[in-house]
Amino acid sequence: MIYRPPPHFVAMETVIASAIFMVDDTLALEPACAAGAQLAARIQRKLALSPQEARKRVEAYKQFLVLKAVTKDFDATQLSPPPLVDAVWHEHILDTRGYSVFCLTVFLQVVHHDPNGDLDGTARDRRRRMTLGTLKTVFKDNYDKEIWAYPGALPSKRGRGVVEQEDTPASRTRRRSFLPPGQLTIRIKDQTGEETFYKVKKTTKLENVLDAYATRRGVPVDSLRFLFSGSRVRGDQTPADIEMVDGDQLDCMLEQGGC
Repeated sequence: MIYRPPPHFVAMETVIASAIFMVDDTLALEPACAAGAQLAARIQRKLALSPQEARKRVEAYKQFLVLKAVTKDFDATQLSPPPLVDAVWHEHILDTRGYSVFCLTVFLQVVHHDPNGDLDGTARDRRRRMTLGTLKTVFKDNYDKEIWAYPGALPSKRGRGVVEQEDTPASRTRRRSFLPPGQLTIRIKDQTGEETFYKVKKTTKLENVLDAYATRRGVPVDSLRFLFSGSRVRGDQTPADIEMVDGDQLDCMLEQGGC
């Protein structure tokens, strides 16, 4: 007896295949003049990436666009990309002409971005879980786990998975370091993976650290966004306010909206 999958399964497989083809074709990475190649070159320049890393992030962004097509999430109410994919999306949107052409070609309408999507942390966590679930359904294990990583662990309050996953000689040394009472070492990690370390008191206003980091990078502090365990950090907060401990990490990215 020949197995025949149910009609709804066939229909979904067709939708996925069609979405992958349309996104790949419209945002191709070859030749150099193709839209995807131009986007990769732009993020390579603006985010200080290697050519290989830039292409990997564009490929992940294309997967996110496929998920948008499959779920018909055109108003940014169902899915939220991880920070590394979100940064590529922002760069694509800034090319207003190219982004409009892409959306109308693939989706027949503009795929919107919600700049206030970070205001409701609970709703955003729900969208992130749906994104990962849909990603695994559509692409199985064929995706880059590092790029498709969200800061912190979604279900927990502290979400210290990023710190706890690190297991290098340097990190073990930091965990064994002895600091005066009331002090701790925190690190800021940017989108390229570069880390900068600061020793602070638990009562130090974080604006001092954020301003110092922005000055070191030569950019205005309000052009950067800092996250701890997936939640935005304010300058008037202290490490004690957000329950930071020695070795904890702040994630830094360009400030271009919510999701």
